[in-house]
Amino acid sequence: MNSSETHNAFLDRLHERVPRASLTLGMVLLCAGVFCIEMALARAFWNIPSSILIPLGGNFAPLVQHGQPWRLLTALFLHGGLLHLGFNMWALYQAGQVVERLFGRLGFGLIYLGAGLLGSLASLWWHPGVVGVGASGAIFGVYGAALAYLLVLRSHLPASVFQEMRTAVVGFIGYSLVMGFAVPGIDNAAHLGGLLGGCVLGAGLATPLTSARPVRWGRPRNWLALVLSLGLGLGLWGQTPELPEPRLQARQQDAFERVLLRFSQVEPALLQEQQQVVMALREHRLSDGAALERLEQDLLPEWERQVTQLSWAQPSPERAWEQQELIRYASARRDAVKALAQAVQTHDTAWIDQANALQAQAEQILLQIRLQASAARARKS
Repeated sequence: MNSSETHNAFLDRLHERVPRASLTLGMVLLCAGVFCIEMALARAFWNIPSSILIPLGGNFAPLVQHGQPWRLLTALFLHGGLLHLGFNMWALYQAGQVVERLFGRLGFGLIYLGAGLLGSLASLWWHPGVVGVGASGAIFGVYGAALAYLLVLRSHLPASVFQEMRTAVVGFIGYSLVMGFAVPGIDNAAHLGGLLGGCVLGAGLATPLTSARPVRWGRPRNWLALVLSLGLGLGLWGQTPELPEPRLQARQQDAFERVLLRFSQVEPALLQEQQQVVMALREHRLSDGAALERLEQDLLPEWERQVTQLSWAQPSPERAWEQQELIRYASARRDAVKALAQAVQTHDTAWIDQANALQAQAEQILLQIRLQASAARARKS
């Protein structure tokens, strides 16, 4: 039998094991359906705010650690924007059809959810003050399981199949991780956690296609993989710094005033620091690397934290507009920092133009807030 016939025979056995990858398709449709709900609530599709993602089940440490651990799972089905959803679902559909057939529906489901939960825990551990959403941790787990299958069962695979799958899997993992480190805002902690979980579970569950069942559940290797995954999850959970529990009065009007007070104290310092970084770059008193570190490690997480804290608050109905506008304002400032970081990293003036446009947008939003607040005070008087 030549290599082409061997390759075709492998594909035939793959489809005989699981004729239709229905669980993969179901996951894609479920995520798309949930995103439709997000769009309807946010009335937007490019960027879904934290004020929508948190109530829907976003992965957020103060809530996860205080009675809502289910958010580690629900966050896997939420996405922060249309591009986020589109890339994730494309990657899931491409790899899921193969991995579901390699491990069977039950094995695939265990890998997807197990790796996704490890990705959520890694995200929680790495940046507990940020709202985490997305299926990327679970998807990296799917690719990790495929990589583990290739390594564990290489002798059972035709050479052409091994080379084709290795190129696709390693290429996706490598490219995605590089982009995750290069582009601000991508949750590489979830990617790495999911990848590790997928590799562990995939190595434990891998069974040759000649086997009568996709997974032989009684083997010690299966249980070792499950125990190791559980241990990794518990280790991440134990190492995650505990954040204060949101108090009941955080849902009252006086809590909203406290949030506004904290924001008014932090905002000028953030704007001043950003201006200092820009001036130091222009005057060559700061290297690109040092500037990028201050933007990504200091300014960007702090603006993200302000967006999140504004989203927590539950003002009275007559002041809900103020909360939403302040979230828009803080989000514009945060996105301007992201664009500025990209400009420093790539030396592309288009990113500088985008950063300036976002700063101008933030100023316009702030002006509208002041005008509306002034009009509201005039009506009361």
